[in-house]
Amino acid sequence: MLRFIVSLFILELIFLANFSAQAQQILFTIERSLNADQIVYFLHLDDKGLPEKENPIQVKWLDNEKTGELVPVNWIKKKFGYGIDVLSHEENQLTFKFVSYDKKRFLLKKDNNGNYSVFAQINNSMMKIRHIYLDINGGSFWKPNITEVAVLGFNELANTSIKETFIP
Repeated sequence: MLRFIVSLFILELIFLANFSAQAQQILFTIERSLNADQIVYFLHLDDKGLPEKENPIQVKWLDNEKTGELVPVNWIKKKFGYGIDVLSHEENQLTFKFVSYDKKRFLLKKDNNGNYSVFAQINNSMMKIRHIYLDINGGSFWKPNITEVAVLGFNELANTSIKETFIP
């Protein structure tokens, strides 16, 4: 739990600083209880500053356990676990879901500051998504036993953080 809190603090600093790696904006991250590695979702814009048509959100692995570097997510993890399916793509926004969970929809659009962000329904309100935490207890590589999901977001109007937890 302490690792989770420290990771959230570090991520908050990154987001507040509007951190960008390799000229790409971090949209949100996923952390799992299995280890310190994280999955990082980056915005990929075209030359007009709009979300790229073919690959608007890139997924990378932050290898905290070994090298501390960003590495590509392998095909299996992208295809069956952490990849996204784009459901609709308009000029400056898109709707997507995770390949591994189709019960929650996410919307990439500009926030109140004019920056692209990811939004989803959290506790019946549309919130900016910052972080997702997966509590995994056993299972297998192909079918992990996810006992709880925590989605952390931000309410722009109230200027407050908010969290929703659920069992998938």
